Amino acid sequence: MISALHATLSRLTTLHRARKLCAVIVLFIALAGVGCTGLDFLLGPIPFGGVLSTDLELGIAIAQPSQAVTAAPGVATIVQWADIATVEGTVVRITAQRRNNLDEDVDDPIELVGNGTPGTGREALGDGANDIFEWDITGVRVGDYVIIATIEAPDGTSLTTISRDPDRNTTGVITVTTALPVPTLTFTAPGANDETVTTGNTFDITWTDNGTSNSDAILTLGLDLDSDHESGNEIILVSNQPLSENDDNGQFTFFFQDENGNPVPDGAYTVFATIDDNANDIVTVDATGMLLLNP
Repeated sequence: MISALHATLSRLTTLHRARKLCAVIVLFIALAGVGCTGLDFLLGPIPFGGVLSTDLELGIAIAQPSQAVTAAPGVATIVQWADIATVEGTVVRITAQRRNNLDEDVDDPIELVGNGTPGTGREALGDGANDIFEWDITGVRVGDYVIIATIEAPDGTSLTTISRDPDRNTTGVITVTTALPVPTLTFTAPGANDETVTTGNTFDITWTDNGTSNSDAILTLGLDLDSDHESGNEIILVSNQPLSENDDNGQFTFFFQDENGNPVPDGAYTVFATIDDNANDIVTVDATGMLLLNP
């Protein structure tokens, strides 16, 4: 560690100001538990990612996650960073962003420190150079989450660093997991063929599922004239029904009314179900056969 510190400090000869040396030494003391690589975010690339600051008045780096880690509900998930600030009113914002294997954003960001808008966050000077946030992942969807840290001075000057950054060869990511199995559902009626129902008659929509294995899963059953079940023209027949209500089987008797008692117009409908357990991704299933409603 000492040799690494000497090597790092030798690079300060290009900065020419004694206060910069003092700032690095103070930060080194604060990061003693993280390791000497914590200094490098001020002076060059580091394993856990950071931002180079040429005047040492503003700097931030993510210490945890420094590599791929897993997180499960009930287990402490630590986010840790180090910052340098010289002006009162400088704040740090911490965001968790779910991303896929193409490094594309999935879902909205989760604001951990601050609300995501300029000027909000944790006071950088008051909390020193080394900060920790314990993330409660209860209710967080499974997937890979990168941590985004931003430090912002009162004049709007800011720096941002990301825990997983291919350009900097950093791999910090939190993989949220769950013990709940992915919900499953298969329609048995309509089955492979279309079903025709005339006004005044009823039809039993039936399915099989894995409700006994996932008691947290909630079912929504509906009809749709198209394949986009989020376009606003869906007709909901059942909502907020536990998937486990009838063990691993389900049935709904359709009688030309939606869940609010409104009449369902004639037409050719896709029967669909969405299942949400607030842990796995929402599952959407379409029946193979259509439901043809005739007068």
